[in-house]
Amino acid sequence: MRGAVPLDVRLALHELVNEFAYLVDFGPAETIADLFAEDGWYGWGDKRAVGRDAIRDTYRQRAARGLRTARHLTTNLRLSTVSDNEAHGQSIWLIFAEDGPPPHPAVPLLVADVADVYVRQDGRWLFQSRQLTDVFVAPDRTPVLPLK
Repeated sequence: MRGAVPLDVRLALHELVNEFAYLVDFGPAETIADLFAEDGWYGWGDKRAVGRDAIRDTYRQRAARGLRTARHLTTNLRLSTVSDNEAHGQSIWLIFAEDGPPPHPAVPLLVADVADVYVRQDGRWLFQSRQLTDVFVAPDRTPVLPLK
């Protein structure tokens, strides 16, 4: 049964979610894979990268395109526990991103809902899955993350 999240778990999960956003924005982005369980997956819409190697490769391919300035603002994180070693989360992302060095116009790229499943392995909380769903999208948005 889902229940209240103990403070130590809540803090660890907030840190995990924030670390993901930090690594996307400031890098090295390929280390995002280390925030996932070995068989974890990252999805956006109907596309996914499954497993740490695939997630790492996705961000390496993205980085190979060149400099991208991005800020991923995460808010409204809602958490619930499923068991001592599993929790679920839901949050919202507001993303600003443009190719090239800053400064850029302050125009949001998109707003997405984020659904997470977290697992505790060897005392460490990791993403088992992270699914993004677009809610508001800039008309000229072109996805840059090469998920399959």
